[in-house]
Amino acid sequence: MILLEFEAKRILEEYGIPCEKSVLIGEGDADRAGELVSSLRPPYVVKAQVRAWGRGRAGLVRFAGSVDEAVSIARGMLGSSFAGERVRYVMVSERVRPLRELYVSMMLGGSPPGVLLLASEAGGAGVEEAGGALVLRVDPHAGLRGYAVRRVAKHLGVPAESIAPILEGMYRALWDYSLTLLELNPLAETEGGLVAVDRKAVADEDSGNPRLAEFIARYEEELGELQREARRWGFAAVPLEGDVAVVGNGAGLTMATLDAVAEAGGRPGLFLDLGGGAAAERVKAALLLALRQPNVRRVLVNIVGGITRCDEVARGLVEALREAGAPGVRLAVRLSGFMEEEGRRILEGAGIRAFATLEEAVREVVG
Repeated sequence: MILLEFEAKRILEEYGIPCEKSVLIGEGDADRAGELVSSLRPPYVVKAQVRAWGRGRAGLVRFAGSVDEAVSIARGMLGSSFAGERVRYVMVSERVRPLRELYVSMMLGGSPPGVLLLASEAGGAGVEEAGGALVLRVDPHAGLRGYAVRRVAKHLGVPAESIAPILEGMYRALWDYSLTLLELNPLAETEGGLVAVDRKAVADEDSGNPRLAEFIARYEEELGELQREARRWGFAAVPLEGDVAVVGNGAGLTMATLDAVAEAGGRPGLFLDLGGGAAAERVKAALLLALRQPNVRRVLVNIVGGITRCDEVARGLVEALREAGAPGVRLAVRLSGFMEEEGRRILEGAGIRAFATLEEAVREVVG
C-alpha cells in the first residue's frame, strides 16, 4: 500500500526526522483553507496527496507566493483526478530552499534478504538519470552499524552527526511500521541542517501491524466497489475505459491478453488477475464482479492451467452465469493446461464454447 505523503511525513516526524512545517487541507476543509495556510510562512509548496508516482509532471505540485494563491491552487486540486484516483487531500508546506538536494532511501530486498540502503548526491528529479549512487546492504540481524552511517555521510559530503539520526530514524520506522520502502527525495541540505522535504513510503498492508490500522482504514474509505470487492478476494483489478473485461490467472498473462484485445481493435474495460490456484468460488466471484461493471459488454477469460485447475475455472464460470441469469454480455473462454479436457466438458455441458487458442477467443469477443 502506497502511503499518502502526509502519512509518511507523520511517521518521519515521530522519529525526530526534520521536515518542513505544513498543514493538511481535506475536502471538508475548503472553507477554512485560508485560516490553515495563514499559520505558515510564505512562500508555499502545494502538493496533491495521491497514491501514485509522477504527480509533479502532472502539475499536482505547485508553488505559491501568497495565502490566496495557495488556497486557490489547493481548492483547484481537491476533487481532481490523477491515475484514476480522486484527490481528497492537499498538503501546503513552507517552501524550503536547499543548498543541495540529496537522496536517501531504504527498502527491503537483496540477496540474502535484508535492507538496501541507497544514497546519492543527486536528489530531486535528477536522481533517476544520475549514476554513482551508494548501495549498502544492512543485515537485519546486525542492524544499522556506525560504519554504514559514516560511509553514507562521506558519500553525501555531510557530517556523520547530522545524517546519523535521520538514518537511524528511517531504519526504526521501516521495521516499526512494516514498510517495504521509505524514500527521502529530496533530502534538502539547508543552512539550518538536513530537512526531508519530499517523502515516499510503501507499507505491507498484510503484515497485521496495528500501527497501520489508521492508514489502512483511510485507504479502504477511498476504494470504490470494484476495488473493495477485489481486495476482499485478493484479486488485482484495474478499471479501464473500454467495454471488454479481461480475466486471467497471473499478471503477465492478463496483461498480454489485454494487449491482444487492443491489437485486435477491442477496447479493454477491466483488468482482473485472479492470481494462482483459483478455486471455483473465486472464479465465480471474479466473473460476477466483471459482469457488474456498467461499462462491460464483453468478457474474455484466459486461463493457463497449472496451479489453477481448468475444471475449477469452468465450474466457477458456470455457477456465475447461472446466478447472473442472461446478462446480455458476450463471453469468450480460452482454457489451456491442467484438467483442460474436463473443463471443456463442463463448459460445453452448459452451452459455453471453450477456445483452444487466445487468437480464437479474442476474435470471438472483439468481432
